[in-house]
Amino acid sequence: MRKVKLSDLKAGFILAEHVTYNAVILLSEGNVLTEADIQKLKNRGIREVIIYDEDDFILGKDIKVEFKDIPPIVEAKKYKEWNDQFEKIKDITKINEQPQEMESLVEDLHKTFIEKDEIILNLFHSIGDKALTLHSINTSIIASIISSHLKMPKVFSLELIKASLIHDLGYGFLNTRIIFDYDKSEDRFVKSHIIAGYKAFEPLKATLSKEIVNSILQHHERYDGKGILMGLRDERISPLVRIMQIGDAYDSYIEIGNNPYEAMSYLLKNAGKLFDPYYVSIFFSVVGLYPSGTKVVLNDGRIAQVIKKGIAAVFPIVNVEGKSIQTGPETGFFIKEVAEGNENKI
Repeated sequence: MRKVKLSDLKAGFILAEHVTYNAVILLSEGNVLTEADIQKLKNRGIREVIIYDEDDFILGKDIKVEFKDIPPIVEAKKYKEWNDQFEKIKDITKINEQPQEMESLVEDLHKTFIEKDEIILNLFHSIGDKALTLHSINTSIIASIISSHLKMPKVFSLELIKASLIHDLGYGFLNTRIIFDYDKSEDRFVKSHIIAGYKAFEPLKATLSKEIVNSILQHHERYDGKGILMGLRDERISPLVRIMQIGDAYDSYIEIGNNPYEAMSYLLKNAGKLFDPYYVSIFFSVVGLYPSGTKVVLNDGRIAQVIKKGIAAVFPIVNVEGKSIQTGPETGFFIKEVAEGNENKI
């Protein structure tokens, strides 16, 4: 982040802190500045603001925010703290020896997203050794968002976050990871990571809880009963798993190179088959049909990037030529189609 004098502000800059005037918020953190916004600040005599710098979107040479032109879901500094904490948790012997590491991480994740009204789902991703850690955190973030939206009891939400964090750690014992494993149920590594993860965490049922550890065993069950290992269906699958699967599939589908719209479409297409349709609908209501980062073509032919959900699931707020525009009947701007060239930014 850096301070910028008002005279140096340009449309398209992203606010890293709220701008207040007489204790009233003029513009919120995460706002993509327009010329009108800059004029508004001038009229109030604001001299400087804090904006996101490109460095804020980079944790390391192989860890980057998904879409650099919109703000990340949390500050890079906070995400790095979570990353460092989870690296300790991955050594499962530390969960018994230093349980405060997991408890601290889980509490912080829960607190960050509880009752958060606006969600800009711009996640960090990585390749190589860091990828599993970041996927685990991203799955937990999405699960936490769904839980918060449903106003789930805190005790349930904390268990959900823990289950989401550890669900794929079986891959860490195999030295092979199938990134998007929902369409590769017969792959031996997919089956093996479930069993390896469960066996590793089974002795920790007293520390974590039976429900959390059992969720590892269930996390590739399918809502239609055609899943791996147990053949559980619909309500017989733990709600921890049914919510976790939304974050797991969405994040990993993007990780293999698909855009957010395609990831959301995959969830909708497989609601009632792979996924609980109720929890898919909740996630849809939070992020919309065109989640943050999706590139679209407007009805006037211009290319825009979705910033966040707008007044309705199909009418997001987009950034076009440095300006934030609410699509929909009130403005006359509509999404004609998803643009070609959406890609993972790693």
